[in-house]
Amino acid sequence: MTVIDPRRTTTRRSTDLLRRPGSVQAADRDELHGVWLTSLERTAVDVARSASFGDAVLCVDAVLRRLVLPDGHRTGAAVEAEFLRRRTRLMSRLGPSSHPGGRMARRAVEFSSAWAENGGESLLRVVLFELGLSSVELQKTFILGDRFLGRCDVFLRTFGVAVEFDGHIKLTDPEILAGRTPAEAIRLRGRRDRRLLRHPEIRHVVHCEYADPVFPERLVELLRAADVLIDPRRVTHAARVARRRFVGASG
Repeated sequence: MTVIDPRRTTTRRSTDLLRRPGSVQAADRDELHGVWLTSLERTAVDVARSASFGDAVLCVDAVLRRLVLPDGHRTGAAVEAEFLRRRTRLMSRLGPSSHPGGRMARRAVEFSSAWAENGGESLLRVVLFELGLSSVELQKTFILGDRFLGRCDVFLRTFGVAVEFDGHIKLTDPEILAGRTPAEAIRLRGRRDRRLLRHPEIRHVVHCEYADPVFPERLVELLRAADVLIDPRRVTHAARVARRRFVGASG
């Protein structure tokens, strides 16, 4: 847990608590169950300034989604304009890039998106970027004629590959299953894949789970099977970053 302590002049870390010096203006405070918290915007700015690129993106993505798409997925000019307004506002609060952590913070906010539906999708996008696949489209909708074929989590347009992030929750959560059995859910997923493959822009549909971006080598195997070209040096780099992210500096 991280707290901001106006009485401190230096940062102090204990086993479960990180105390940072600073102050929080009234406009940057929210109350939840009697506990004072920093607002969404202030939290995004603080994390972007102090965390690694990947952690910062996960936080900023989640904040922008709550601010821009509080009622779920939407598209259109008005939504895009609101996203750009919110992201620009965050950028303006970061201060100059010469501030400590400023350059990395601006890079993370510029990379951020409101269209990652959960932390897993944000992590997947970060790892794809680390693998050199920076041109991705989130929540891409495919229509053929007047028929809706589906919406994929990530679309790699260069390779014609739709990537779906499938957590176990899709096969275990009663609300998501909506009365279906896991076997029925898998059959429906197969039918949906076949619909997507009818679209001329899609050559492959790849399904990955949480462990795949955690261990990028696994994700790379899935992508290479779909004819996605990835530089081996990028794989080595992404694997090294993942070990630091999930194991620690010595991992």
